[in-house]
Amino acid sequence: MHGLVTGEDPRQRRGDLELKLENPLGFFESQRLVETNDALLGAVGCQWDRPPLLPTCWDQPPLLSALQPHRSRLSVYALEHSWVDKDPRLCVTYSAYLHILLRRIPLVVALREPLAVAKSLHARNGFSLNRGLVLWWIYNHHIASQLCSEDLLLLYSDLLAFDDQSLQQHLGPFLELHKHSRPSEDQTRALVTTLIRPELNRAEAPINAERRALIHPLLLKICEHTYSNIIKAADQLISYKEHFNSLPREVLECSMRDQLLPETEVRLLQNRFHSIENDMKKIVSSLEQRELECISYQRKLKDLQNSHSWRITAPMRALGDFFRAASR
Repeated sequence: MHGLVTGEDPRQRRGDLELKLENPLGFFESQRLVETNDALLGAVGCQWDRPPLLPTCWDQPPLLSALQPHRSRLSVYALEHSWVDKDPRLCVTYSAYLHILLRRIPLVVALREPLAVAKSLHARNGFSLNRGLVLWWIYNHHIASQLCSEDLLLLYSDLLAFDDQSLQQHLGPFLELHKHSRPSEDQTRALVTTLIRPELNRAEAPINAERRALIHPLLLKICEHTYSNIIKAADQLISYKEHFNSLPREVLECSMRDQLLPETEVRLLQNRFHSIENDMKKIVSSLEQRELECISYQRKLKDLQNSHSWRITAPMRALGDFFRAASR
Protein backbone atom coordinates (compact mmCIF):
# COMPACT_ATOMS: atom_id res chain seq x y z
CA MET A 1 0.00 0.00 0.00
CA HIS A 2 2.87 2.37 -0.71
CA GLY A 3 2.45 5.31 -3.05
CA LEU A 4 4.53 5.48 -6.20
CA VAL A 5 7.35 7.98 -5.86
CA THR A 6 8.86 9.72 -8.87
CA GLY A 7 11.99 7.88 -9.95
CA GLU A 8 11.12 4.79 -7.93
CA ASP A 9 10.88 1.48 -9.73
CA PRO A 10 7.21 0.56 -9.24
CA ARG A 11 8.12 -3.12 -9.28
CA GLN A 12 10.23 -2.78 -6.12
CA ARG A 13 8.02 -1.04 -3.58
CA ARG A 14 8.93 -1.82 -0.01
CA GLY A 15 6.54 -4.23 1.68
CA ASP A 16 5.13 -5.64 -1.55
CA LEU A 17 4.78 -9.31 -2.36
CA GLU A 18 7.91 -10.82 -3.85
CA LEU A 19 8.17 -11.18 -7.62
CA LYS A 20 7.07 -14.59 -8.83
CA LEU A 21 6.94 -16.46 -12.11
CA GLU A 22 3.20 -15.85 -12.52
CA ASN A 23 3.75 -12.09 -12.12
CA PRO A 24 7.39 -11.22 -12.89
CA LEU A 25 6.63 -7.50 -13.19
CA GLY A 26 5.24 -7.37 -9.65
CA PHE A 27 1.88 -7.80 -7.96
CA PHE A 28 1.44 -4.23 -6.66
CA GLU A 29 -0.01 -5.82 -3.54
CA SER A 30 1.16 -4.97 -0.05
CA GLN A 31 2.16 -8.01 1.99
CA ARG A 32 0.42 -6.46 4.99
CA LEU A 33 -2.75 -5.81 3.03
CA VAL A 34 -2.80 -9.33 1.59
CA GLU A 35 -2.42 -10.79 5.08
CA THR A 36 -5.22 -8.55 6.35
CA ASN A 37 -7.50 -9.58 3.48
CA ASP A 38 -6.80 -13.26 4.13
CA ALA A 39 -7.61 -12.73 7.81
CA LEU A 40 -10.88 -10.96 6.93
CA LEU A 41 -11.90 -13.76 4.59
CA GLY A 42 -10.94 -16.31 7.24
CA ALA A 43 -13.18 -14.53 9.76
CA VAL A 44 -16.20 -15.45 7.63
CA GLY A 45 -14.93 -18.96 6.85
CA CYS A 46 -13.81 -18.18 3.29
CA GLN A 47 -10.73 -17.89 1.08
CA TRP A 48 -9.94 -15.85 -2.02
CA ASP A 49 -10.92 -18.76 -4.27
CA ARG A 50 -13.98 -19.60 -2.17
CA PRO A 51 -15.47 -16.17 -1.53
CA PRO A 52 -18.72 -15.50 0.32
CA LEU A 53 -21.79 -15.51 -1.85
CA LEU A 54 -23.14 -12.16 -0.68
CA PRO A 55 -21.38 -9.00 0.57
CA THR A 56 -20.50 -9.25 4.25
CA CYS A 57 -22.06 -6.88 6.82
CA TRP A 58 -18.94 -5.77 8.69
CA ASP A 59 -20.85 -3.11 10.65
CA GLN A 60 -22.54 -5.75 12.81
CA PRO A 61 -21.07 -7.66 15.77
CA PRO A 62 -19.21 -9.95 16.14
CA LEU A 63 -17.48 -9.10 12.83
CA LEU A 64 -17.16 -5.41 13.71
CA SER A 65 -15.12 -6.21 16.81
CA ALA A 66 -12.90 -8.49 14.72
CA LEU A 67 -11.76 -5.43 12.73
CA GLN A 68 -10.32 -3.59 15.73
CA PRO A 69 -6.88 -5.30 15.75
CA HIS A 70 -6.32 -4.35 12.10
CA ARG A 71 -6.63 -0.59 12.78
CA SER A 72 -3.30 -0.22 14.53
CA ARG A 73 -1.60 -2.40 11.91
CA LEU A 74 -2.90 -0.23 9.05
CA SER A 75 -3.01 3.14 10.82
CA VAL A 76 -0.10 4.53 8.78
CA TYR A 77 -2.10 3.92 5.59
CA ALA A 78 -5.22 5.47 7.05
CA LEU A 79 -3.30 8.71 7.63
CA GLU A 80 -1.47 8.67 4.29
CA HIS A 81 -3.14 10.50 1.41
CA SER A 82 -1.39 9.07 -1.65
CA TRP A 83 -0.97 5.34 -2.05
CA VAL A 84 -2.10 2.75 -4.57
CA ASP A 85 -2.61 -0.95 -4.18
CA LYS A 86 -4.01 -3.78 -6.28
CA ASP A 87 -5.34 -6.89 -4.61
CA PRO A 88 -8.36 -8.69 -6.12
CA ARG A 89 -9.40 -9.73 -2.60
CA LEU A 90 -10.38 -6.10 -2.05
CA CYS A 91 -13.43 -6.74 -4.23
CA VAL A 92 -14.71 -8.94 -1.41
CA THR A 93 -13.23 -7.22 1.67
CA TYR A 94 -13.45 -3.57 0.62
CA SER A 95 -16.44 -2.71 2.81
CA ALA A 96 -14.46 -3.76 5.91
CA TYR A 97 -11.87 -1.05 5.31
CA LEU A 98 -14.35 1.74 5.97
CA HIS A 99 -14.33 0.55 9.59
CA ILE A 100 -10.58 -0.21 9.65
CA LEU A 101 -9.23 2.97 8.04
CA LEU A 102 -12.23 5.08 9.14
CA ARG A 103 -12.44 6.68 5.71
CA ARG A 104 -13.45 5.67 2.23
CA ILE A 105 -10.73 4.88 -0.31
CA PRO A 106 -11.53 5.69 -3.99
CA LEU A 107 -11.88 2.71 -6.28
CA VAL A 108 -10.59 2.00 -9.77
CA VAL A 109 -12.12 -1.14 -11.25
CA ALA A 110 -10.58 -2.68 -14.36
CA LEU A 111 -13.22 -4.82 -16.04
CA ARG A 112 -11.76 -7.74 -17.97
CA GLU A 113 -13.40 -10.15 -20.40
CA PRO A 114 -14.95 -13.03 -18.42
CA LEU A 115 -13.46 -15.86 -20.46
CA ALA A 116 -10.01 -14.23 -20.31
CA VAL A 117 -10.21 -14.26 -16.50
CA ALA A 118 -11.34 -17.89 -16.51
CA LYS A 119 -8.50 -18.91 -18.83
CA SER A 120 -5.94 -17.09 -16.70
CA LEU A 121 -7.18 -18.82 -13.52
CA HIS A 122 -7.12 -22.15 -15.33
CA ALA A 123 -3.50 -21.65 -16.43
CA ARG A 124 -2.32 -20.43 -13.02
CA ASN A 125 -4.48 -22.42 -10.58
CA GLY A 126 -5.92 -25.27 -12.63
CA PHE A 127 -9.49 -24.09 -12.03
CA SER A 128 -12.22 -25.25 -14.38
CA LEU A 129 -13.39 -22.57 -16.79
CA ASN A 130 -16.82 -22.67 -15.17
CA ARG A 131 -15.29 -21.96 -11.79
CA GLY A 132 -13.32 -19.07 -13.26
CA LEU A 133 -16.49 -17.57 -14.75
CA VAL A 134 -18.29 -17.91 -11.41
CA LEU A 135 -15.42 -16.17 -9.59
CA TRP A 136 -15.47 -13.42 -12.24
CA TRP A 137 -19.14 -12.79 -11.54
CA ILE A 138 -18.96 -13.01 -7.74
CA TYR A 139 -15.99 -10.67 -7.46
CA ASN A 140 -17.66 -8.11 -9.73
CA HIS A 141 -20.91 -8.55 -7.81
CA HIS A 142 -19.17 -7.70 -4.53
CA ILE A 143 -17.32 -4.61 -5.70
CA ALA A 144 -20.25 -3.32 -7.78
CA SER A 145 -22.22 -2.91 -4.56
CA GLN A 146 -19.51 -0.55 -3.23
CA LEU A 147 -19.04 1.77 -6.23
CA CYS A 148 -20.15 5.39 -6.24
CA SER A 149 -20.02 8.25 -8.75
CA GLU A 150 -16.55 9.30 -7.56
CA ASP A 151 -15.01 5.95 -8.52
CA LEU A 152 -13.63 4.90 -11.88
CA LEU A 153 -14.40 1.96 -14.16
CA LEU A 154 -11.85 1.14 -16.87
CA LEU A 155 -11.80 -1.58 -19.47
CA TYR A 156 -8.84 -3.91 -19.16
CA SER A 157 -8.65 -4.08 -22.95
CA ASP A 158 -8.12 -0.31 -23.12
CA LEU A 159 -5.19 -0.61 -20.72
CA LEU A 160 -3.60 -3.40 -22.74
CA ALA A 161 -4.07 -1.54 -26.02
CA PHE A 162 -3.13 1.76 -24.39
CA ASP A 163 -6.17 3.56 -25.74
CA ASP A 164 -4.95 7.15 -25.25
CA GLN A 165 -8.33 8.75 -25.76
CA SER A 166 -10.16 6.44 -23.37
CA LEU A 167 -7.52 6.71 -20.64
CA GLN A 168 -7.23 10.49 -20.85
CA GLN A 169 -11.00 10.87 -20.95
CA HIS A 170 -11.57 8.86 -17.77
CA LEU A 171 -8.32 8.69 -15.80
CA GLY A 172 -7.49 12.41 -15.93
CA PRO A 173 -10.77 13.69 -14.39
CA PHE A 174 -10.67 10.94 -11.78
CA LEU A 175 -7.20 11.95 -10.61
CA GLU A 176 -8.11 15.63 -10.52
CA LEU A 177 -11.29 14.84 -8.58
CA HIS A 178 -9.14 13.25 -5.88
CA LYS A 179 -6.60 16.09 -5.89
CA HIS A 180 -3.91 14.45 -8.00
CA SER A 181 -2.28 16.06 -10.99
CA ARG A 182 -3.19 14.70 -14.38
CA PRO A 183 -0.19 12.85 -15.92
CA SER A 184 1.07 13.86 -19.30
CA GLU A 185 0.58 11.53 -22.23
CA ASP A 186 4.31 10.77 -22.25
CA GLN A 187 4.28 9.87 -18.52
CA THR A 188 1.29 7.59 -18.97
CA ARG A 189 2.77 5.93 -22.04
CA ALA A 190 6.13 5.37 -20.30
CA LEU A 191 4.47 3.75 -17.29
CA VAL A 192 2.19 1.54 -19.38
CA THR A 193 5.07 0.52 -21.64
CA THR A 194 7.14 -0.43 -18.58
CA LEU A 195 4.46 -2.50 -16.91
CA ILE A 196 2.44 -4.10 -19.69
CA ARG A 197 3.91 -7.16 -21.37
CA PRO A 198 1.49 -8.81 -23.82
CA GLU A 199 3.65 -11.94 -23.90
CA LEU A 200 2.82 -12.54 -20.23
CA ASN A 201 -0.93 -12.63 -20.90
CA ARG A 202 -1.96 -16.19 -20.02
CA ALA A 203 -5.46 -15.64 -21.42
CA GLU A 204 -4.16 -15.59 -25.00
CA ALA A 205 -3.83 -19.37 -25.19
CA PRO A 206 -6.62 -20.95 -27.26
CA ILE A 207 -9.16 -23.30 -25.67
CA ASN A 208 -9.25 -26.80 -27.13
CA ALA A 209 -12.58 -28.30 -28.20
CA GLU A 210 -12.70 -30.76 -25.30
CA ARG A 211 -12.30 -28.05 -22.65
CA ARG A 212 -14.73 -25.68 -24.38
CA ALA A 213 -17.35 -28.43 -24.46
CA LEU A 214 -17.26 -28.53 -20.64
CA ILE A 215 -18.20 -24.85 -20.31
CA HIS A 216 -21.73 -24.29 -19.05
CA PRO A 217 -23.31 -22.62 -22.11
CA LEU A 218 -25.83 -20.49 -20.19
CA LEU A 219 -23.18 -19.35 -17.71
CA LEU A 220 -20.83 -18.28 -20.51
CA LYS A 221 -23.71 -16.61 -22.37
CA ILE A 222 -24.83 -14.48 -19.43
CA CYS A 223 -21.25 -13.47 -18.58
CA GLU A 224 -20.39 -12.45 -22.14
CA HIS A 225 -23.76 -10.75 -22.63
CA THR A 226 -23.24 -8.72 -19.44
CA TYR A 227 -19.71 -7.71 -20.43
CA SER A 228 -20.88 -6.69 -23.91
CA ASN A 229 -23.74 -4.57 -22.55
CA ILE A 230 -21.46 -2.76 -20.11
CA ILE A 231 -18.79 -1.81 -22.65
CA LYS A 232 -21.48 -0.53 -25.04
CA ALA A 233 -23.29 1.55 -22.39
CA ALA A 234 -23.14 5.35 -22.45
CA ASP A 235 -22.45 5.36 -18.71
CA GLN A 236 -20.41 2.23 -18.07
CA LEU A 237 -20.21 2.73 -14.31
CA ILE A 238 -23.98 2.82 -13.87
CA SER A 239 -24.40 -0.09 -16.27
CA TYR A 240 -21.81 -2.07 -14.33
CA LYS A 241 -23.65 -1.55 -11.03
CA GLU A 242 -26.98 -2.49 -12.59
CA HIS A 243 -25.75 -5.67 -14.27
CA PHE A 244 -23.93 -6.99 -11.20
CA ASN A 245 -26.58 -6.19 -8.61
CA SER A 246 -27.63 -9.85 -8.32
CA LEU A 247 -26.44 -13.43 -8.73
CA PRO A 248 -28.04 -15.20 -11.72
CA ARG A 249 -29.34 -18.73 -11.37
CA GLU A 250 -26.58 -20.03 -13.66
CA VAL A 251 -23.91 -18.62 -11.34
CA LEU A 252 -25.54 -20.20 -8.29
CA GLU A 253 -25.94 -23.57 -10.00
CA CYS A 254 -22.32 -23.72 -11.14
CA SER A 255 -21.02 -22.53 -7.78
CA MET A 256 -22.91 -25.34 -6.06
CA ARG A 257 -21.69 -27.89 -8.59
CA ASP A 258 -18.07 -26.87 -8.03
CA GLN A 259 -18.67 -26.51 -4.27
CA LEU A 260 -17.23 -23.05 -4.61
CA LEU A 261 -18.98 -21.49 -1.66
CA PRO A 262 -18.22 -22.97 1.77
CA GLU A 263 -21.09 -21.05 3.35
CA THR A 264 -23.49 -23.29 1.43
CA GLU A 265 -22.09 -26.34 3.18
CA VAL A 266 -22.00 -24.48 6.49
CA ARG A 267 -25.64 -23.49 6.12
CA LEU A 268 -26.65 -27.09 5.39
CA LEU A 269 -24.69 -28.34 8.39
CA GLN A 270 -26.19 -25.60 10.57
CA ASN A 271 -29.69 -26.55 9.48
CA ARG A 272 -28.97 -30.20 10.23
CA PHE A 273 -27.47 -29.26 13.59
CA HIS A 274 -30.53 -27.18 14.52
CA SER A 275 -32.81 -30.03 13.46
CA ILE A 276 -30.89 -32.53 15.62
CA GLU A 277 -30.79 -30.01 18.46
CA ASN A 278 -34.58 -29.58 18.29
CA ASP A 279 -35.05 -33.37 18.26
CA MET A 280 -32.83 -33.67 21.34
CA LYS A 281 -34.82 -30.98 23.13
CA LYS A 282 -38.03 -32.85 22.36
CA ILE A 283 -36.54 -36.11 23.65
CA VAL A 284 -35.26 -34.44 26.83
CA SER A 285 -38.64 -32.80 27.36
CA SER A 286 -40.37 -36.17 26.88
CA LEU A 287 -38.01 -37.85 29.36
CA GLU A 288 -38.61 -35.11 31.91
CA GLN A 289 -42.36 -35.57 31.48
CA ARG A 290 -42.05 -39.34 31.95
CA GLU A 291 -39.97 -38.81 35.10
CA LEU A 292 -42.62 -36.48 36.50
CA GLU A 293 -45.31 -39.04 35.70
CA CYS A 294 -43.22 -41.77 37.33
CA ILE A 295 -42.76 -39.66 40.47
CA SER A 296 -46.50 -38.96 40.50
CA TYR A 297 -47.36 -42.67 40.24
CA GLN A 298 -44.86 -43.55 42.95
CA ARG A 299 -46.41 -40.93 45.22
CA LYS A 300 -49.92 -42.27 44.52
CA LEU A 301 -48.74 -45.83 45.20
CA LYS A 302 -47.15 -44.78 48.48
CA ASP A 303 -50.30 -42.90 49.52
CA LEU A 304 -52.38 -45.95 48.65
CA GLN A 305 -50.10 -48.25 50.66
CA ASN A 306 -50.37 -45.93 53.67
CA SER A 307 -54.16 -45.62 53.42
CA HIS A 308 -56.59 -47.20 55.99
CA SER A 309 -58.39 -49.26 53.32
CA TRP A 310 -55.12 -50.78 52.14
CA ARG A 311 -54.28 -51.94 55.65
CA ILE A 312 -57.77 -53.42 56.24
CA THR A 313 -57.67 -55.41 52.99
CA ALA A 314 -54.14 -56.71 53.62
CA PRO A 315 -55.34 -60.17 54.95
CA MET A 316 -57.54 -60.66 51.91
CA ARG A 317 -54.64 -59.88 49.54
CA ALA A 318 -52.42 -62.29 51.46
CA LEU A 319 -55.06 -65.05 51.21
CA GLY A 320 -55.45 -64.41 47.49
CA ASP A 321 -51.69 -64.65 46.98
CA PHE A 322 -51.68 -68.00 48.90
CA PHE A 323 -54.36 -69.62 46.70
CA ARG A 324 -52.73 -68.35 43.47
CA ALA A 325 -49.40 -69.82 44.51
CA ALA A 326 -51.05 -73.15 45.47
CA SER A 327 -52.81 -73.45 42.10
CA ARG A 328 -49.58 -73.26 40.08
